[in-house]
Amino acid sequence: MVKAAQAKFGVDVMHAASASLSEADHDFCFALLKRNMESLRLDAGWGFNDSGERATLRDEESHFLILRPSGQEDAAASPAGFCMYRWILEGECTVLYVYELQLTAEYRGKGLGKFVMQLLELLANKHKMQFMMLTVFKNNDGAMRFYLDRLKYSVDETSPSRCAVDDESSYEILSKCLDKELLKGAVQGADDLGPRLRNVALN
Repeated sequence: MVKAAQAKFGVDVMHAASASLSEADHDFCFALLKRNMESLRLDAGWGFNDSGERATLRDEESHFLILRPSGQEDAAASPAGFCMYRWILEGECTVLYVYELQLTAEYRGKGLGKFVMQLLELLANKHKMQFMMLTVFKNNDGAMRFYLDRLKYSVDETSPSRCAVDDESSYEILSKCLDKELLKGAVQGADDLGPRLRNVALN
């Protein structure tokens, strides 16, 4: 998959824990996150706190895929994008939770985001994770279509719109089951695979 990234997208993929990232890479990740997401988060009512976002990126539980243009000799030169994820437990389920997937403008719309998510899926399967999960703002139409339509995620049972706790919430929690045994035993219906599969996992 890494060689495929070089051949198809002209990027090298570097995997690292937060503590292993250089200061330049940490600064790049924060700057790109701010550039891509600040206005969306403000519009959604979440706000954007610089120090809080930097702390999240530097958290010891954060792991990264750094996408660097192939043949980039200057280590301080800007990457093409990054993904940040964590290994978590959601109830009794093991989860790879995607916190951020951010690309620079010149690398969007070329299939690189889908490729990165497929790479994460392979990583999650390797570590026997049962689910992948992520949070998407409802006002981010492109991201909602990307995950729901192209990658076949579903609205998770813990999402505010499914809990009937806050139907006016500005975000959705999406999930995708990777556990073949859960998938095999699940009753697949309409558009609510998330809750049904999660119920199978808990029983």
